[in-house]
Amino acid sequence: MVELNEFSQLDNPCFCELAPLEALGVLTEDEQAWIASQMAEMPELAHELVDYQMAVNAIPYSAPEVPMASDLKQRLFQNLNLELESTESTIWPPSPTPTGAVFAVRSQEFKWVPYRVPGVMIARLRVDETNREVSVVLRAEPGVSYPVHVHAGFEEIYMLQGDLIVGDQVYYAGDYIRSECGSAHGPSTQTGCMFFARTSLDDEYFEDSLVNV
Repeated sequence: MVELNEFSQLDNPCFCELAPLEALGVLTEDEQAWIASQMAEMPELAHELVDYQMAVNAIPYSAPEVPMASDLKQRLFQNLNLELESTESTIWPPSPTPTGAVFAVRSQEFKWVPYRVPGVMIARLRVDETNREVSVVLRAEPGVSYPVHVHAGFEEIYMLQGDLIVGDQVYYAGDYIRSECGSAHGPSTQTGCMFFARTSLDDEYFEDSLVNV
């Protein structure tokens, strides 16, 4: 395996060697730019990178789950010569959760509906009319482009799968993107993608092919 101290030291960089490191998020900006240029010339390479990213994302979940012993806290405090009751009352006071304080939507409960952009499906998780915000999960097929739009408030995106091109940057699973109020962009995807987004209900679109979420 090539040791990457400086990108300039690589006379003949290989996509197959850099792609796994890109999936791990350890490349420099120059190396990332080279990866992006290669995918621009050969879009089929993006599929290879997505495979590496999916493998990396699965690593934390590959280890078997080990149940916690019911007396673990008691044994720990005994080893530390601490009194369980007095410590619990001062360091970890109970904090009851009010009824109805948690709202959850299971992934199997997502209601996917077609979006006005061909090749896009959207699942609305929460609509806040008071603050004019909406939380959604959006998935797009390969090659989809979104109309240019101006953000009426800040927009947050957390990538779940695939790639998303915003400006001159390509984002992948695990990346977080925040766009400030008044900023504008028209994202696209090469290999398809899925991401969580929280954005304004009042974003302004410059094309009639898309309506507000």
